Amino acid sequence: MISSQSRTTARNVILNLKQNNWWRSITSGITIDSSLEPKQGSSLLGRASERHQGHPDKARAGGPSNFRSRTQLDKRQGNGEGVQKKRLLKPYDLSIQLKSLCREGDLDGAIERLKSTPRDAQNTAVWNTMISECLSAERYQLSYDLFVDMKRRGFSPNSITFSTMLSGISLIKDWPKYSKQLQNAHSLYESYLKHLESVKFHEADNSKELSLQPLVLYIQILGDAGEYHKIFDVYFAMDQEGPLAPDRFVFTAMFKAISARQKRSVTDGETSTRNDAASDAKHVWMQMEKVMQRNPDFFLDPGLIATAIRALTRGSPNDQSFAFTIIHDQLGLSKPGEDVPKRLSNNLNAWTLDATLQLCNAMQKHRLTVHFTRQVMEKINWDKVWMRYLIDSNHIHKLLRAYAGLAALGSLNESSEALGALEWSVQNDIIYHLPKLTPTAQSYHLALMTCCRSADWPTAVRVYELMTGVEASQFESGGSRSPTVKKRSKGKNLPTDVETISFLLRTALAANNVTYIQHAMWLADFARVDALLSDEHTTAFYRSKLASTLMEATKRLQEAGDLTQEQEKTWSSYRSLARQVLKSTRGSPTPGVEEERLGNIRTLVDMDNYVAFEMASRSTKSRT
Repeated sequence: MISSQSRTTARNVILNLKQNNWWRSITSGITIDSSLEPKQGSSLLGRASERHQGHPDKARAGGPSNFRSRTQLDKRQGNGEGVQKKRLLKPYDLSIQLKSLCREGDLDGAIERLKSTPRDAQNTAVWNTMISECLSAERYQLSYDLFVDMKRRGFSPNSITFSTMLSGISLIKDWPKYSKQLQNAHSLYESYLKHLESVKFHEADNSKELSLQPLVLYIQILGDAGEYHKIFDVYFAMDQEGPLAPDRFVFTAMFKAISARQKRSVTDGETSTRNDAASDAKHVWMQMEKVMQRNPDFFLDPGLIATAIRALTRGSPNDQSFAFTIIHDQLGLSKPGEDVPKRLSNNLNAWTLDATLQLCNAMQKHRLTVHFTRQVMEKINWDKVWMRYLIDSNHIHKLLRAYAGLAALGSLNESSEALGALEWSVQNDIIYHLPKLTPTAQSYHLALMTCCRSADWPTAVRVYELMTGVEASQFESGGSRSPTVKKRSKGKNLPTDVETISFLLRTALAANNVTYIQHAMWLADFARVDALLSDEHTTAFYRSKLASTLMEATKRLQEAGDLTQEQEKTWSSYRSLARQVLKSTRGSPTPGVEEERLGNIRTLVDMDNYVAFEMASRSTKSRT
């Protein structure tokens, strides 16, 4: 039996607990009274939770399974007794904060925020984010300082770190002004080699970290900075087998670097350097073939083939001949007399075809340009969507350049072939809605140049109509009626410019026909030749050409006595304006397309003989 005194004592203890909120503390799992000892509260809480560990499904309303909901309920009711734990800052949330600060332009504030946060909220990915933001702001040295700082703080850079750093530095174009960043790139490369050795020793199966992307970016930097010899040092330091063996991206970067070297040598006039670069390209291709034999997973792609052909284009005739071997074996394009493949190669696309045509024109073998382009045109299956994009305006431009080169040699019918190429482009553009196939103003100018060199006035008129929509064939000798203009869809009727009228007048004069000259002057008057001559924003060379041909045309018509009194008055003002233009444009540079001429037959034969001699010499050396 419990005495009444004991019952009274127990009742008082319970009342005291209720008054001190201990009852609520035990049932809700949250300590409220801070005056009591934490140890006592935690022991009571532990006992309360132990009662329900074995029966989670049958926990009472005040048990541990309802701690969170009970606290949230109390907080919604406004009791103010629920105290929630503070949420820790996670690396993902920190990265978002840093990006937000950088978007606001506070890059220094973002860096300060990163360095002041607890270490638990940081990781390598967060530092990579900050480095990327600095590179985007072109703060190259600051990004490298962060790279050093992250290692000092105990965060090991990974392959993404090195890729991010080298990718940002590779955007630099004017390397003489950034010599320190080039040294940083060299240091990053050395650090990445150590990183790869560490990964291969500790995590040989971690394919994500065994990445070639940083090496590809470093080769690109070396090419842009002009340190070409180090490119081969990087290549020969690579593994020849396994995941770190050179792949197509490595070889593509090497070919691009060689092409950049060739462009610099052309600018500086260093022929020997250009030839050495092309020989390097040939050497790289042979090295690539060896890698392909060792690695069955290695495959060529159109981008790699195109860069290789471009790198060989500026080399010696022997290197260019080697490029034609690649074109035959990898693209399936055959020269006249060779076996024609049944279908086009999968590696043949707009890039590789463009590189092929550029090679042909660079070697002044314009017949091959025409042959290869026609070979592709004939094999296009227009029902297959991907094949519709094999040829675009860039290829038509190179084809028309070839026709212009052949016309300069005196070849016949090249002007009509040029017109046919333009009509082919316009027709298929209309049928299949191919904006990239639409001829450009430069393409029309090349066609008019071909007509000029062939002295083919009727074809020049047809090209002009196709270009501008002007019904130029409506000309009547002695008539004063202006031509009409066809209404076509937006962008199809190109404006008449200085080059166009210049080519028309030059063609009429080359044809040596008074009627053609009258026709050309009629079109010049319609196009407001005085306004074209007065436009100083146009190319000075063509303004000069237009002025000289205009004076020559009016002189010829005066000698023939075919000028009316009104025409004499109008064209007299044209001649006065033309004289002023000739004075102001004296000594203007000649565009490259105007200077380009196809070498004579003897030159081409000598080039072919040189290639044959080189190939025979190699064959003899290999046998001995």
